[in-house]
Amino acid sequence: MPDSSIVQRLADDKTPEPPNESAQDFQEKRQIRGVRWCLFLSSTLTGSFIYALDNTIVANIAPAIVNHFDSVENLPWLSVGFMIGGVAMVLIYGKLYALFDSKWLYIASTVIFMAASALCGAAPTMNAEIVGRVFAGAGGNGMYFGILALLSTNTTSRERPQYLSLTGLVWGLGTVLGPIVGGGFERYTWRWAFYINLLFGAILIPTYIFVIPSRDPMPGVSFRQKLSGFDWVGSLLNVASFTTLVMAINFGGTLYAWNSGPIIALFIVSGALWALFVIQQGLMFATSRQNRLLPMHLFKQKEPTLLFIACAAVGMVTYPSVYYIPIYFQFTRGDDAIRSAVRLLPLIFLLIVGIQSNGVMMSRLGYYKPWYLIGSILALIPAIMFSTIVNTPTRPSILYGLEVVLGLGAGSYTQAAFGVIQAVTTPSEAADGLALMLLAQLTGMTLGLSTTGAVFVNVAQNGLFKLLPNLPRDQVSQIVSGTSSGLLKTLP
Repeated sequence: MPDSSIVQRLADDKTPEPPNESAQDFQEKRQIRGVRWCLFLSSTLTGSFIYALDNTIVANIAPAIVNHFDSVENLPWLSVGFMIGGVAMVLIYGKLYALFDSKWLYIASTVIFMAASALCGAAPTMNAEIVGRVFAGAGGNGMYFGILALLSTNTTSRERPQYLSLTGLVWGLGTVLGPIVGGGFERYTWRWAFYINLLFGAILIPTYIFVIPSRDPMPGVSFRQKLSGFDWVGSLLNVASFTTLVMAINFGGTLYAWNSGPIIALFIVSGALWALFVIQQGLMFATSRQNRLLPMHLFKQKEPTLLFIACAAVGMVTYPSVYYIPIYFQFTRGDDAIRSAVRLLPLIFLLIVGIQSNGVMMSRLGYYKPWYLIGSILALIPAIMFSTIVNTPTRPSILYGLEVVLGLGAGSYTQAAFGVIQAVTTPSEAADGLALMLLAQLTGMTLGLSTTGAVFVNVAQNGLFKLLPNLPRDQVSQIVSGTSSGLLKTLP
């Protein structure tokens, strides 16, 4: 393996040196080794796996949940609540991990996720279920950011991309297994789809206490001083702006018509809140350059800006495919949840291969721009073909081939930004850089899923309205949502 670190090799890609920072030490060594390192790595990756599992496990149990509570109108909230809890907390977690000990923040996030899972499993009402999903998204996002921060601070710069790529591997496994596990539990009781997280938590949390090292990013600064310097105004505006935007996109055409008063109001309020948030961050009102939530100074640099765009774009391409390829097979081939999830394996397998290849080779060679160039071209081709040539009679083999190309292309750079951003910014900006990339990834995923979901629901409903003009509108909506799957069988 070459002696140079990835930071120095990245300079070969014309990346500018971080200002006022010395070169990385050639003798940089990892502080955790041996059995403790194995436990640290396996336990944190397991935490990332159950978060990914929980992200998609609701896909197949959502109809059972809303039917149990007789609350079909609240179906979108099961996914929207999880999205809101996750994406609205990204920048907040980025700043918290820059202020406080990452070990205890990670453990606290895990506790929140487990408590939310318990609430979802034991929920007596639909409202309680929705609250649980929101907090599960928030806690799970803290776990995801935490593993990125912990791996970044406990690995050398040369090996960091390889270990960060493992988060993509377990995320892919959790994402594809979620619908399968959910489908299995749905046959017995949907509540255990959430309770299963508690079994993992009972083992993981004690392990975290003993194997994760403590690290105070701001030694000498009291807890009270850290809280007083936190950007509370920015946090409130950030959460409110994300919440209203996600609600507007997801509820348009499902709960309300696009031209209805509630949807128009949500878009207007969201736009106003985003404007206020950007102004507050730019003028540093009630905050400072160091403490503000959004690291706007990074957008003045070419590399972080391009990484943000690329990370968001690949999220918008990848995650809608993961969600809607199984739905395509369920609707056109009559597949059940397990079989349709199996049909997604070519995409997930090649996505994992691409992520691991990128992590290993970028650690060895250091170059990152070719991965983005080739990967984006490979991902673009099947994305275009999915939207143009795929229809009901399309042979499954064609879709499998497109899945392979998409997985290999997207996997080539979907996790790369988390390693690259730390090489093109100063060590003091590492947490801000990670927060920015995670914001890009989750924003791309959220907007991609929200937009494609809105298109899917509206196109499906309009098509069914034409085929079934005498059927009440609410029953057509139930067919699309999956809560009345047996209704079509009763039609002449």
